[in-house]
Amino acid sequence: MNEYQLIHKIKKGDRAAADTLIRSYYDEIFRFVRKQTMEEQTALDLTQEIFISLLRTIHSYNQAKGASVRTWLYKIATNKTIDYFRARAAGITETMTLDDAEPIDDTDFTKQISNQDFAERVCVYVNQFSPDTQKIFRLHIFGGYTFAEIATDMQLPEGSIKSKYYRLLNRLRSEFNGG
Repeated sequence: MNEYQLIHKIKKGDRAAADTLIRSYYDEIFRFVRKQTMEEQTALDLTQEIFISLLRTIHSYNQAKGASVRTWLYKIATNKTIDYFRARAAGITETMTLDDAEPIDDTDFTKQISNQDFAERVCVYVNQFSPDTQKIFRLHIFGGYTFAEIATDMQLPEGSIKSKYYRLLNRLRSEFNGG
């Protein structure tokens, strides 16, 4: 049974179809969130919220709009993760600099982001940017999306996606490495 058939059944109240759809994406979405939060329990909680949101809004899903179920789910996951970091940022007042951080560049950035403290600081910092910029960053770094995939999802030219991403990397470099 394909995803669209599952969604049709879920819209009619079929719990087994909902379970099948959730199981098919649960691990992938959990990993996406876990890479960003670096905390297993937080990732579990957010993943649960993401799938609850999916089920609550499933009636608004429209296959004809062109977004795949996976894309739609990542959009929900990205928004929930942004909300999580926005809420955390409200309670953070410390200066966001790391004297011992190595220079950020696009080749080793994903290695640095595996450090929990650094990842949290970066995610909080990224939350001050536009939702589009946050989405590009999160989908590329944590979701493994290519720039072409992000461009298709956001219906923007790939050059614009790259430009926003690399401008953000330069800002991150300045913020966390003093220049």
